[in-house]
This record gives sequence, structure tokens and C-alpha cells, in this order.
Amino acid sequence: MSTVLAYLEDTYKFTDTAHIEYVTNDDRGYYCVLDRTVFYPQGGGQPSDIGTIEAKGVQLPITFVSFVDGDVRHYGDFSSISLKKGEEVTLYIDEARRMQNTKAHTAGHLMYTIVESLDKNLIAVKGYHFPDGSYVEFQGSPSFENTETFIAEVNTKISEALNEVSSVEASLITPEELAVRWSNISNNLPPGKPLRVVTIANLHPTPCGGTHLKSLNELKNVVVTKAKRQKGNLKVSYKFE
Repeated sequence: MSTVLAYLEDTYKFTDTAHIEYVTNDDRGYYCVLDRTVFYPQGGGQPSDIGTIEAKGVQLPITFVSFVDGDVRHYGDFSSISLKKGEEVTLYIDEARRMQNTKAHTAGHLMYTIVESLDKNLIAVKGYHFPDGSYVEFQGSPSFENTETFIAEVNTKISEALNEVSSVEASLITPEELAVRWSNISNNLPPGKPLRVVTIANLHPTPCGGTHLKSLNELKNVVVTKAKRQKGNLKVSYKFE
């Protein structure tokens, strides 16, 4: 079975109902698998959601969520209650954490698509969209000579984008469509996870399964703070609010 990823339908959906598939444990601890979830599982450079699952009137804290072979594992202490397949539960995610992670991810996408548009030699290969220490790594040899001048140019473009009424759109895509439209597809895409494309304003669309804002107007500011070579890649750090 594969968990229906309800968060792909609506980033701003913070609660939902679902049904228990099973409860078990692994090296990390006890977890439950549901038929659907609004909890985002850690991946793609974005941390997982946390929150609670209410079952039989009991609030069960969820401390970590992971995507494994098509199923979403919700980790928490399930020792205080017996849950059977088919039982209905209510999901509540931490709204503040979800939105902070969402802002970090959208800010990262905005930054790296602008970098790629300004320097065709650079291709984003890794993102760390955690609120603390956010960055994107780029593969390729930069065409610019002065790093500070390039950072200033990127920040100018970011500021222009934030001052416009710019939408953020996400749509599902088939593996065949993805292969046609992108030549640098990651070889570690999680199996069983729906593929989705995110487009910010008039910048080029990119594959992404993370949560995103509806509009750039929800970001107050995004600023590139530094860019440096690291293990052959260019690491570009950014802050946002």
C-alpha cells in the first residue's frame, strides 16, 4: 500500500482524518502508517512536520515523519493505546513549523532558479531548506569572476521578484513527462512518491515534492549571504523571513 500524500493537495491543510493501516517499530522507534496523511515526511532538503495524532480521545505526539517504500511512517509513543487497522484518527500538524519550513523551501527555490537563470553553467544539485543554515549547492564552474558582485546581482533579482505579485504554482507530472522536460533528473527520487513540478512567477519550473507558499508575497525578505566553493560545488547560503 502507498499512503496518499494529502499535503501535496494543499500546503495550508493543517488537520485531516485518516485510517490506521498498522503500528510497528524499527530502529528509530514505534510508528504508525496511515491510508493518507497531511504530515510532510523529511526529504528533498526539507525537515518533516511534527504534531499530534488523536486516537480514541488520546493525543499522541508525532516527533518525526519519514517516507519509506511508498509509506509514510509517523514516529511517536504508541505504547499507551492499541490501534487496529481501519480505525479512524485525526491528524494535527504543527502549523507554525509547517509554515516556517514552507517559507524556507520556497525561498530556496526562488534563489536557486534566479542563480541558474543568471549563470547557465550552474545547476542546483542539493538543497538544505531548514530554517537554520539554509543553502543550495550548485554543480558546475561559475562564469562570474567576482563573487560579491554576483551575490549583489542575485539579491537584486530576488528583491524585484518579491516586489511583484508573483504566484507559486505546483502540478503533478508523470515520470515520462519529467524525463522529456529535464535532462538532469536526480537518480535518488523516492520510489512510489508522486512527481510534482513547482513554478515561481516566470522562472523556469523545477521538480519538487516539498511544501510551498501560494505567493512570494508571503515572504518578507530573501537574501543570499555568501557563496563559496565546497567539495567541487558552489554552496550558496541564504536567509529569509
